[in-house]
Amino acid sequence: MNKKRFKFVCLLASICVCLVSGCHFGEEQTEPPQEEMTDTREDLAATDTPADTTEQDSQKETTVGAPVEDTQGSIVPNVHTEQESESQKTTAVSKPEPVADRDSKPFWQSENTVQLNNLKSVATAAQNAYQDLGSKLSWISKNGKLYAYTAGQNITTDTLVNNGYLESGLAASDYEILLVDGRDVAAYSGAEVPAESMELCIFAVTRQSDGSCLLATAAGRAGQISYVDYTRLLGQYNQNHGTMGRLSSASAEYSRILNFVGLYEGKLEDYFVREIRKDNKYALVTFSDRKNTSNVKQHILRNDNNFWEVVYTNLQNVYYPVYNVNRALPDFNLELLTDYNLASWKNYIVRRDSSLVNAMISKRLITDESQITYQCGTDHYFYLVLESGARYVAYKIDGVWQITHVNSDYEAKNFISARTGQDYGFIILDD
Repeated sequence: MNKKRFKFVCLLASICVCLVSGCHFGEEQTEPPQEEMTDTREDLAATDTPADTTEQDSQKETTVGAPVEDTQGSIVPNVHTEQESESQKTTAVSKPEPVADRDSKPFWQSENTVQLNNLKSVATAAQNAYQDLGSKLSWISKNGKLYAYTAGQNITTDTLVNNGYLESGLAASDYEILLVDGRDVAAYSGAEVPAESMELCIFAVTRQSDGSCLLATAAGRAGQISYVDYTRLLGQYNQNHGTMGRLSSASAEYSRILNFVGLYEGKLEDYFVREIRKDNKYALVTFSDRKNTSNVKQHILRNDNNFWEVVYTNLQNVYYPVYNVNRALPDFNLELLTDYNLASWKNYIVRRDSSLVNAMISKRLITDESQITYQCGTDHYFYLVLESGARYVAYKIDGVWQITHVNSDYEAKNFISARTGQDYGFIILDD
């Protein structure tokens, strides 16, 4: 009986084992999907938190893993979120682009800032060089651009580098350097000329991609004007005012100009004129009164609607006429200036020489000094005109006056120039 019961129990146990094994045959052991786990966790979290969780729900919790190397070889954080793809694979995040603050400038403005700083550096260097070297080297405004008159060339960034006023690296072709009046620039649309630059000063200019011109002075940005306005600005400083020449004493214009000189001098009288040089806008008059031929003066006049007005006086006292006249009259054609500088000669000019008068008498060219209508000269050269109209050049050899007859003031100038290589026109009376 006991054996039968034991066999029954074993059979029953075997059947149970088979039944259990058959229920799981062919099934794979799987984990619940990650999304379901996440949802479950979020559902559980929702039950444990207050109802007002808007901010928390809008943010994803992040975790930072070990740094990884991006495709450029830079080390970046290994960042991933809990709400990733089903595979839950960790992926490298690309290096982020820099994000500008709300108040920071966009990239293009930063480029413009660099360009403007370079422009200001050129303007500052040129302004300093002009102040230091301008008068000595005759730097002027020629048709609006900064120009070395003696050297005969425009001033560029290379010039400034060579003179130690600017670091190398800025191409000369990218910049133009002007010497113009800030008030003229300010008249154009787009100009923003600093108050300190409302006078004749240096402007640096560079062309923009749209063709306009960005300007700056040593004081800062001076605005941006169209290229059409830029060419108009330079046109205001055009120095070509028609044919230049020496005016004939027989012309009516010669007398008219002298009348305007007389109005300025406050005395309408005849003058001993050395020469009048003019174009269609300006005239330079070199003259003296009749009482003192050694008091030689120079005035510049400007023609405004056929009315001559003295606009630059007493040039005979200026040691750097090219520089100073240009600052006062930037559109004046400096070719009208005489080759001689009266300021350098004025202390050597005398109205008579008694030993020369005696030499004239001894040579029987005159019998009395009163027969000399005009005489003016230096210690070594003199020019004389007699009542008869005869003209003479006197010069010294070994301290003795030699006297030569000439037919005209041109011949007299050429005679002295051949001997000295200099222009003595300031002592020679105009024919």
